[in-house]
Amino acid sequence: MSDINKKRGTKLQDGKLHEADHIEFSRRRFIKSFGLAGGLGFVIGGLPISASALTRWSMPPILEKSERILIMIRLKGGNDGLHTIIPLDQLSAYHNARPDLGYQDNQMINLNDKIAMSPHLSKLKPLWDNGMMKVVLGAGYPEQNLSHFRSTDIWSSASDSDTLVKSGWVGRYIEEIYPDYVENTPIDPPAIQIGGGSSLLLTGENIDKVGFETFSADQIEEFAASGNVHSLDDIPDCSYGDQLKYVRILTNSTYKFIDTIKTAYENGPDSTLDYADRSFPQSMKIISKLIKGGLKTKIYIVELDGFDTHSTQIEDHEYLMNILGDTMANFMKEFEGTAHEENILAITFSEFGRRVEQNEGPGTDHGAASVMLAFGKSLEGNGTIGEHPSLTDVDDDGNMQFNVDFRKVYASLFTEWLCLDDPISDKILLKDFGDPLPFGFNCEEVSAVNEKPKSGFAHNASYGMGDVFINYTIPKDTMVMVELLSLSGQSIMLDRPMNKKAGTYSIPVKQQSRKLMPGAYIYRIRITGGEFTGKIVLN
Repeated sequence: MSDINKKRGTKLQDGKLHEADHIEFSRRRFIKSFGLAGGLGFVIGGLPISASALTRWSMPPILEKSERILIMIRLKGGNDGLHTIIPLDQLSAYHNARPDLGYQDNQMINLNDKIAMSPHLSKLKPLWDNGMMKVVLGAGYPEQNLSHFRSTDIWSSASDSDTLVKSGWVGRYIEEIYPDYVENTPIDPPAIQIGGGSSLLLTGENIDKVGFETFSADQIEEFAASGNVHSLDDIPDCSYGDQLKYVRILTNSTYKFIDTIKTAYENGPDSTLDYADRSFPQSMKIISKLIKGGLKTKIYIVELDGFDTHSTQIEDHEYLMNILGDTMANFMKEFEGTAHEENILAITFSEFGRRVEQNEGPGTDHGAASVMLAFGKSLEGNGTIGEHPSLTDVDDDGNMQFNVDFRKVYASLFTEWLCLDDPISDKILLKDFGDPLPFGFNCEEVSAVNEKPKSGFAHNASYGMGDVFINYTIPKDTMVMVELLSLSGQSIMLDRPMNKKAGTYSIPVKQQSRKLMPGAYIYRIRITGGEFTGKIVLN
């Protein structure tokens, strides 16, 4: 195992090392708590909001026409998958490993002949019965890291465990799908993060921060009253105060799309359902209000905190499961019989699972494989994906071994839910994860006009011979136009519209002869019935 994965402090018995891991894990969130780090964030309904901004002309047609929404729910702290979903064919091993912690057989909620569910998720049983819930068993990754800090980064970046990647999979998605990202005339943000979460998720490869958090729930009053996120009142009358006022004015000025979100929040009807007065339920309540208010955001990220159950797990996990079950039952009910019902997909994830054997807490220490729960009418039937790991054939640390790479789940969401082409998904996720998992949805019902790249069409940029080349392949005869766009919106025609035969073409940018300034540019290839974009950098 590489040095990057050699980590102590993952068990209750590690004492000070365990505390140190939590301190390091929390340090980042403290740094972000000032809300002045860049990007776009504010508070709605008393909860911090992070958002990414895009320009109006950059919205791909697939996202303009599709109403699909993806909600990623992080179970922060490392959810005990074995205390969430129990394998019915391994009950003897289950009870031997967890004499105090495990559920009795008559307490479990049987879902089918293979798995049972925590009795505290009873509100989810109707979703399962109505074909609106699936369970991914044994989710994880090779060489599991057991540090909260590092494993959160792995799930956020979609990297290998021995590779440091400083961008998030959502951030790279935004950069890839909106390569012409600029900060002017923005519209509905493509991704919103509510609550603390991981700052890496919305970090791109080339854009340092797509979003940031503000942590003060009191800021909602300031936002509603003045439209400013950071108050300009009560600033000290000194040099520091002048600097603070200047920074806050600049920060307030970056909220260019704040009216769009505020309008959606105001237009969305108030829920009549009873959500608990806790961060996660209220976050989901806000999301339902924004969706019903007309916001076109495609990805939401929220979190339910408290899953690091080294001790007092019986009480703590029961509480968390009740919160999760009640909230998701309410959330899915919000959209019953509406046009949104078929277009909403929610899925849970956690940085790791827990050890098979209980500790003296009684609780469980950091583990490896866990479960992911998916919710939505689009699943078209309940069921499981993957096989439950063995409770006896464990690794050297006593952890269950994964059998579904979590990045394969991401890839399936990209290609079958958000309707990205396979090569684009592979690029965002840094490698090819093969065929999609059988969630039950696909992109066949999404119109193919101006949307998912045509089969056989491919494009890229190459560098060499002192120039940059835009390369593309068309599978059949079609009209083609190629242009270059500066980030200020200036258009430079590279290849005027003309009919071309099926084949592969390479168009030089001719930076010197066109006297193009160094910097980032977007190339746009328009063909009959489609439009494709990519990014280049001129030196």
